Amino acid sequence: MCTLALGFDVQDLKLGIIDHDRSAASRTLVQELTTGGNFVLTDQFSSLKQAQGRLQRGALDVVVEIPPDLSARLAGGRQASLGVVVDGSNGNVAARARAYVIEILARFAQARAVALPGAPSVPAGVQSEVRVWYNPDLTNTRFMALAMLAQAGLMLGVVLPAAAIVREKQGGTIEQLRVTPIRAHELFIAKVTPTIVICTGAVLPALLIMTLMGVPMRGDVTTLLALTAVYLLSAVSLGTFVGTITETLQQAMLLGFFSLFPLLFLSGTIAPIESMPGWLQTASLASPQRHYVDIVSGLFLKGAGLAELWPHALALVGISVTMFLGGWLLFRRQW
Repeated sequence: MCTLALGFDVQDLKLGIIDHDRSAASRTLVQELTTGGNFVLTDQFSSLKQAQGRLQRGALDVVVEIPPDLSARLAGGRQASLGVVVDGSNGNVAARARAYVIEILARFAQARAVALPGAPSVPAGVQSEVRVWYNPDLTNTRFMALAMLAQAGLMLGVVLPAAAIVREKQGGTIEQLRVTPIRAHELFIAKVTPTIVICTGAVLPALLIMTLMGVPMRGDVTTLLALTAVYLLSAVSLGTFVGTITETLQQAMLLGFFSLFPLLFLSGTIAPIESMPGWLQTASLASPQRHYVDIVSGLFLKGAGLAELWPHALALVGISVTMFLGGWLLFRRQW
């Protein structure tokens, strides 16, 4: 699975089209963009402002704006200009998307120019004006800093409760708790809550570190803290699950780290989601880290709010609640 996930050839990038020309030439251009498998046409818009919300939500990777005079300029052998907007929150994906667009436009322009009667030896082409939003200089450090924030939270959320439960087993404390009036759900909540509070509070100094690394915080801090707590609920629930089924600290650490690797590889941190096979892209939707990385990228780099991030927030809530219930049911059975 890791081998399949670690591909770097980006495919199926989500493409939006703004076609002001609506001619045979513009339709041919759209077909050229979507033929090679690098882009999948997701939607068409009437204006760039209309597409901006989809870019903020991460529902689009690239938007190509075709001018109203494209066909007329190409027919007259004149140079035409197109607008291309790329989501730069993930520098690697944005760089490849920009390169793909430029290559396809160059082929399209050459084919159209050569087909003109009396074509000149150096035919006029299509000039693309590429604008990278949210990360104009394509600095991958910003994305990786946010991805490492997500990874650190997941690691702490899994390791701390797993180690706490196992150490109580080894010390015999868990047996003493079983003879007390405390109920299983009360003990489970007592194990989950402190880790969530501590790790959520650790986000505040992380904001300072992000500032020092040049990562702007354009979104709402309250939204960040709330969704971080939801994300940590999934991690802590997984850690409680690990601690419940293991008997020694070594077993808990091994199983904990083993469970982290699939979530890491399926989060898009190491390799783009778009480079994975289709079934792995679907499986990655079950990784809380994937949704949290998209959330923090949207909050920090895009200035997005819940209006744009609600699909990822809703998915994260669903995953966290499912993992919480699963961990609690297993813990209650062992209790």
